[in-house]
Amino acid sequence: MRAHRLSGLYLITMPVADLFERVELALQLGVRTLQYRGKDEAPARQLQVAGELRQLCRQYGALFMVNDSIQLARECAADGVHLGQGDGNVAVARKVLGADALVGMSTHCLAEAVAAEEQGADYIGFGCLFPTGTKTDTTAASLHELPRVRRAVRLPIVGIGGIDADNAGRVLQAGADAVAVISAVMQADHPADAIRRILQSCQTA
Repeated sequence: MRAHRLSGLYLITMPVADLFERVELALQLGVRTLQYRGKDEAPARQLQVAGELRQLCRQYGALFMVNDSIQLARECAADGVHLGQGDGNVAVARKVLGADALVGMSTHCLAEAVAAEEQGADYIGFGCLFPTGTKTDTTAASLHELPRVRRAVRLPIVGIGGIDADNAGRVLQAGADAVAVISAVMQADHPADAIRRILQSCQTA
């Protein structure tokens, strides 16, 4: 298990024209966990993109995760999979991907966080902590509940939802080990500046 490596900026992709350039830039600047999220892309395209992203992560020594799809994670030899509440269970993912695979689970409240730990997840994502336009069907979670989750579970916690350089420090101070970021990097006009600012916020939290 490599959950102990989860810290700082956990970058999640979205379809953008310069995806690979942005990802490589992030890896060069120090991001060490990347999750590929391409739900609306065709299966063949998903496998192609995932394979190229996995190679970049190998090159820079970063963890490479796949969102939702256990099958895609297996096909592209990802380091693990991140599951939503309706995307399968930890035991199945572990059986398909092997004992060394990293399995994360999205949670939105204390009860879900505790249940994820009981199921054997390696880490949890907790959110949505701030308003976000990336996912319109997400469930809100309170930043004030994060310290309670931190006390209740031993797993690494990745805060998610509307996180940027201005609030990343608050999320870490509330008990998260890492912050998941999507649009603040993937849609930034100046991604290098955005990445540096978020990393700085993580280091000084």
